[in-house]
Amino acid sequence: MKLGSYKYLLILAIFAFQGIPQCALAQTVSKVDKIEFKGNEFFSDRDIKNFINLKEGSVFSEIQFELDMKNIMQNYQRAGYMNCRITDWQEEYDFDSSLVSLLIRIDEGKQVLIGELLFEGNRLFKTSYLEGVIDTKPGKVLDALILNRDITDLLNLYEKKGYTFVSITIKNIEEYTAGPATKLRVSIKIDENEKVKIDDIVIEGNTSTKKEVITREIPMGEKEMISRENLLEIKRRLENLGYFESVEQPEILKYKTSTVLKIKVREGNTNTFDGILGYVPPNQNEDKGYFTGLVNLSIRNLFGTGRRIDARFQKEIKTTQELELKYLEPWLFGYPVNLNFAFLQRIEDSTFVKRDLAIKTDAIISRKISISATFNFQRVIPTLVIPLVSIFDSRTLGAGIAFRFDSRDYVYNPFSGILYWTGYTFGQKKIYNSASFPGQDIPHDFTVQKGAVDLDVYFSFFKRQSALVSVHGIEIRSPRYEISDLYRFGGINSVRGYRDGQFLASRVAWGNIEARYSLTRKSFTFAFYDLGYYRRPEDPVSNTPVQEGFIFGYGLGVRIETGLGMFGVSYALGKGDSILEGKVHFGIVNDF
Repeated sequence: MKLGSYKYLLILAIFAFQGIPQCALAQTVSKVDKIEFKGNEFFSDRDIKNFINLKEGSVFSEIQFELDMKNIMQNYQRAGYMNCRITDWQEEYDFDSSLVSLLIRIDEGKQVLIGELLFEGNRLFKTSYLEGVIDTKPGKVLDALILNRDITDLLNLYEKKGYTFVSITIKNIEEYTAGPATKLRVSIKIDENEKVKIDDIVIEGNTSTKKEVITREIPMGEKEMISRENLLEIKRRLENLGYFESVEQPEILKYKTSTVLKIKVREGNTNTFDGILGYVPPNQNEDKGYFTGLVNLSIRNLFGTGRRIDARFQKEIKTTQELELKYLEPWLFGYPVNLNFAFLQRIEDSTFVKRDLAIKTDAIISRKISISATFNFQRVIPTLVIPLVSIFDSRTLGAGIAFRFDSRDYVYNPFSGILYWTGYTFGQKKIYNSASFPGQDIPHDFTVQKGAVDLDVYFSFFKRQSALVSVHGIEIRSPRYEISDLYRFGGINSVRGYRDGQFLASRVAWGNIEARYSLTRKSFTFAFYDLGYYRRPEDPVSNTPVQEGFIFGYGLGVRIETGLGMFGVSYALGKGDSILEGKVHFGIVNDF
């Protein structure tokens, strides 16, 4: 072949390449120009377009088109058009395949409603009652999602009655003719089985806590029957004991002819110790400084028996200190009655010594309610007689009652529930040194009354978020008041932003609002606002008038789970404080 022939072949190849359409060299991307529907009456074009993902102007996909047609069919079936079908569909491209028009022809058929709803095997509940419980009813469209939800509701209904192994299935869904109409017959089969009777309880993971300490907290129904509600309550009560790091959801296991309740726990740290030490250097009139501090010791599960010991020593200033000891004996003689012993000694600024010995019994009425009775002996001994200061050499014998309701879901970090407590105490006070106050008409023997109420409400709107709204009130009534009788108001346990016990009062009321964000199941950060009122009566001995006022505090804080227990710290500003004048409140937190 001559060279000239190769030249002509090359020119022909170039023209041939330029004549190839671009769609043959690269896949054409088509966009949806318009979508039309034919045969639809129940759903409008706009309704059907909302069912599908392909939109006018979007990139066309064959796979998505097929999925959209299936979705159209599913929506018709949910509306009761069980025999609906797509008879034809068309894809019409323009000259360069850049646009495509879609046409879908629909044969809706006739709407089929539920005609009969049949229950089979139900002995515990009447059919009329079950029909009222569920949303799937005759005359309505059959919706698979609603029907599945109804089955779940029926399962929960039976489980609450102790039928944990109940089985509920859809036996059949069939069409039948009722006159000119076609309807559906839905048959639900219920196999109730027997109530769950627990033959044995198996505890796993309790390396230090004794088995009977756990089993006595398990609420059982009559004849040891157990329900789903019981299982949830078991987990809640064991968590709220404060002994365990975690409690798994209890399980019911079948072994041959026996039914076993299995509970798995992980032991937590029930012993806590924390201390704070401070040093106050000497002033110009002193040769030596002195130490202040706080020591807390708590053993919440002594030898795995549930017994509890608490000890606290606090030295506020050089001449003021407080010692407190507590002991709890749970489930006295195997009954749901707790016995508490408490001792408190306070040395107040070298002016008096106050000793308080109390015995309290808590009767557990139900899983949320308890009633308490208290008996106490209080002795106040003046150590330094100061003119114009009313400090009586006295003793008080008292008794009281209290009511407690606790529905919190988790004591460490509640997301829902209420904690309500109210109490009343009545004491007979005897004065030994009334002669030391001539002309004051000090009675030798009189009564002292005290009433208190606490209400905490917990709720949550979002995940990890919770809120606390609480109100509290205390009132002390007596013909004569002395310093040891008054309530110490302000600080971490009432209105934050003030020193602990900064105000002495016979009547106080305060409220707290906290917005919390959970870091872990037990730990959270929070912002708070506290508002309080206090009133101190006049004192004719010191010739001081009535003192009262409103205070408030606000700030931020965090509560963190540590190896020593729940540690809380907050920074609070009181009324009139600048940003650098706030108070820091911290220490081990007690939620019980």
